[in-house]
Amino acid sequence: MPGNQFIIAEDLALKGYLQGMEVSDEKDSTRSVKVWFGYPDIEVRNQEFPFITIDLIDVVPANDRQHQGQFYDNDFRGTIPPTGSSVYYYDIPVAYDIVYQVTSHARHPRQDRALMFMLLNKFPSKFGKLPVPNQLGTEIGYRSMFLDGFTKRDGVEEDTGGLRRILRNALTVRVISEMSPQEAANAFPLVANVLIDNNTTPPPGYTPV
Repeated sequence: MPGNQFIIAEDLALKGYLQGMEVSDEKDSTRSVKVWFGYPDIEVRNQEFPFITIDLIDVVPANDRQHQGQFYDNDFRGTIPPTGSSVYYYDIPVAYDIVYQVTSHARHPRQDRALMFMLLNKFPSKFGKLPVPNQLGTEIGYRSMFLDGFTKRDGVEEDTGGLRRILRNALTVRVISEMSPQEAANAFPLVANVLIDNNTTPPPGYTPV
């Protein structure tokens, strides 16, 4: 069964990459760090501190590393199972940079510093990599990642017990990606035929306009 495509694959890979982190407090009590897409709504899910949020903030054409030419292979860049001696021919994919904001949220300074340390190790300024499986799930490619920014965003928010401190670290992370020719073709299908019929009764499955 085909896997996820452009952007969705990176989203899920990044969330999986951040799973499994743990922090402890001053009483040496260990807590697992949950990972969400976007800030968790308290009416939908519990805000159990500490946690991490992932937000997609930009998709940028990477014209500086775009190449022109053709590829040949037998699985259409990991999207179609090989069949016999079939060979696929296609143009080099369109290069993109996918930009995320990864933010840690904590109540205790010790947990905040531990999260800062772990995130800066997961997202080094250079040589970072994100494992992303191909659509067939047969191979894993490693996308380069870069830490483009770090911001401290500590503050206070209203809680049932009054105002409480919240400690945040916001990291801007850029993932190198590309859109495959198959995905681009599906996104912009060409019109093969235009049929005009004055019949007032449309064929099954069609709606008159």
